[in-house]
Amino acid sequence: MSVASLKTALQNAVGTPSPSSSSENAEPRSRCDLTAVPDSSQKGDGTLTVELMVHPGYPSLPQEGGCGEGPDDFSQSLDRLHELRTLTDPELRRLYKEKNIQLCAFRDL
Repeated sequence: MSVASLKTALQNAVGTPSPSSSSENAEPRSRCDLTAVPDSSQKGDGTLTVELMVHPGYPSLPQEGGCGEGPDDFSQSLDRLHELRTLTDPELRRLYKEKNIQLCAFRDL
C-alpha cells in the first residue's frame, strides 16, 4: 500500500477519479483496489461505506499483545506501522477532509 495507490483507490470509490486515470488508454497505475460495494452500502442519507482491509498500529512485543494466544507474526510486523503511517499521511489527510472521508473501525459502523 502506498499513498498514491490509496489516494487513487479512494478517489475512484467516491466518484472522483484522479487526473492520471482519465485517459482512455492509460495503464492501471495501482495495485490497490477497493472492491465494488453493493447498493446496500449506500445509506439513504448519502453516506457511502467502503472497507479498507488494514490493521494499522505499532508492532507488538514478543509475548505481549496480539489476539488470543499472544502476538502472531503480523502483529509483530513493521507492516502495521507502515499502514498507520500511510493512512495518516498529510496528503491523504487533506483528501479525507476534502472528500469528507471518515476513517473508523469496523465496529463503529
